[in-house]
Amino acid sequence: MSKEWYYAVEGTSHGPISETEFSRLVAEGTVRSDTLVWQEGMEDWLPYGRANTDAAAQALPPRARLSESGDPARADANTFLGALKDGFARYVDFKTRSTRSQFWWWTLWSILISIGSAILDVAIGAGDSGPVNLLTSLAMFLPTIAVSVRRLHDIGRRGWWLLIWFIPIIGWIVLIVFHCTKSQPEPNAWGPEPRH
Repeated sequence: MSKEWYYAVEGTSHGPISETEFSRLVAEGTVRSDTLVWQEGMEDWLPYGRANTDAAAQALPPRARLSESGDPARADANTFLGALKDGFARYVDFKTRSTRSQFWWWTLWSILISIGSAILDVAIGAGDSGPVNLLTSLAMFLPTIAVSVRRLHDIGRRGWWLLIWFIPIIGWIVLIVFHCTKSQPEPNAWGPEPRH
């Protein structure tokens, strides 16, 4: 009698699964060498590549890390609407790159949303910095920092350069120049060149 397998993908365990079904999952790439697996007789969950089976040696290699894979941005991230979607989709991505158009379209969206929320606050009688403006500012804060850091990465600078913003006038001018600088055409420490 063959043993049944259990496997975990993205924090969710699946199983029990027969040997035949498990072999099919390995062949199609659902179970890879870094996928945690367990079956009766094993002390603990192990990556499939380390499980002592002949099939484990034939498992696909682990998935590439984000920095080793292609550009994580949406295909339409360099468009007006796509930049908004991409900004919110990668709102805590401080490790990759963003193009000039992604940054500037996001900036335009930030300005338009800020103006719209101020108008709404005035319309409801809360002044120009009422609750709607406060909530939209909070919602836009983290994605704006993330896209700014990614933009600095795109020109080969560390995200900490963003702190130069706190130096009045000179710091602002330096950051504007950085945000207007052309992308590095080759891969850098933060990933491959983004799609333009």
